[in-house]
Amino acid sequence: MKKVTLMFAGAVVAAGLLAGCGSSVDENKTPEQIRQEIASWDSAKIQKAVDEYTKAIAAKTEELNAALAKVKDLSPQELLGDKGRQLKAEADKIGESLKKLKDNMAAYAEGLKAKAAK
Repeated sequence: MKKVTLMFAGAVVAAGLLAGCGSSVDENKTPEQIRQEIASWDSAKIQKAVDEYTKAIAAKTEELNAALAKVKDLSPQELLGDKGRQLKAEADKIGESLKKLKDNMAAYAEGLKAKAAK
């Protein structure tokens, strides 16, 4: 359990470092907003955004895996208790965040593909 906690803490620190490095990754943007935004961008700028999203998705995936490992390590009684509900809610929140990141990255990838086709 201690090892899992340390892994989770490491993932959180890594995600925090990625988020704090001036990254332009924004979960609050919608794919439609991204499509409009990148219409005037060149391919290099779009590729940079795709790369940043790739890193953010990798970090968020590690964070989700660590949270799911914590849930998996719970006993059946703990799983049904407050601790289990709290950990499941945390994993769900991370999963929603990961989905937003993936959807946004797909919008950037579509834009990059459209630029390459021109």
